[in-house]
Amino acid sequence: MWARVKEVTKKGKQKWRVGDLLADERCSTVVLDFLRSTHVGRAAPPVEENWDSEDEAEEAELAGEEEQAE
Repeated sequence: MWARVKEVTKKGKQKWRVGDLLADERCSTVVLDFLRSTHVGRAAPPVEENWDSEDEAEEAELAGEEEQAE
C-alpha cells in the first residue's frame, strides 16, 4: 500500500498522518484496495452455537443428579 501511496503522491510513509492519508483523494483507491484485500475492519462472522458441548454439559449435569439420588 505504501509503495502505491508514494507513487501517487510522491510522499513516503513517514510523511503521513492517518487522517491526512484518508483525507487525500489521491489515496482513496489505494486505501480501499488495501482494506478490501486484507479484510481490515470487517465484522467477524456470527458465532455458531456448539450444540455438542451443550448436550455434553446437560448429560454431565443429569449424571451428577442421578448419582446424588442414589
